[in-house]
Amino acid sequence: MAMRRTIVLATVLAGTLASAGLAQPLTLPAAPESRRIAVVVDRGITHTRQLPGAELRRLRKAMVGNRPLRDADLRRLAEAGDGLAALRMVKRLRPRGPAEHASDIAYYASIASGAGRQGLFDDFVAALYLLDPAREPKHRVSQFIRVLYPHAWAGNSLAQDALIALNGPGKLFGPMSEATRARIRQEGGARMVLALAMKDLSRDDLDAAALTRVIGYLELAERTGDLPVRTMAQSLRRSAEARQRHREAT
Repeated sequence: MAMRRTIVLATVLAGTLASAGLAQPLTLPAAPESRRIAVVVDRGITHTRQLPGAELRRLRKAMVGNRPLRDADLRRLAEAGDGLAALRMVKRLRPRGPAEHASDIAYYASIASGAGRQGLFDDFVAALYLLDPAREPKHRVSQFIRVLYPHAWAGNSLAQDALIALNGPGKLFGPMSEATRARIRQEGGARMVLALAMKDLSRDDLDAAALTRVIGYLELAERTGDLPVRTMAQSLRRSAEARQRHREAT
């Protein structure tokens, strides 16, 4: 089984490196159960009495009683932190078109999944890849980071791949900070470290210092990963070191 996964990794390597700079997930295999790792970021509103104002409380009672509500009313409840309202809003938006409503789906699914409704996490992450970084409101991007990053640090592979893919110049989350890089090394695990190294290797502007840093990532993945990760990290490290020697000789 380990050898088979190694072959799969080798097969996807070329395509992964070619596309790593794009806003799409990397294709490193992950344990299926890692996609289900959940983190409660903010339970939000769980009881009607928590809501401020009689009107919001009236709306929530109607929602819980399965009485029809307008989109605007569900939005008000969701934006007040009601995970159930956020979930119902996402369910309304799905059939209207994931691409056309990507920003709203990502936003409301982040509220719902951050409140512990993990069934919406896939919707949240899938919608992130459809967003236009230049047009997405900053307060929504902050909400996405608030929910996505804790899932990544907990080991959710969907979150880890999105974090790597959506950090960078011109990407949704902007250039990756040194603090985020350090935390990936410390808490991300070998697979995430390898994914970061692969993305960096795809850059056209990789200078000597950045190449040295990538080699350090690959050495870490090689030491700490499972067999498929170690195999790929070793191959990439050797290639990166040859690239480094060629640069030094010219």
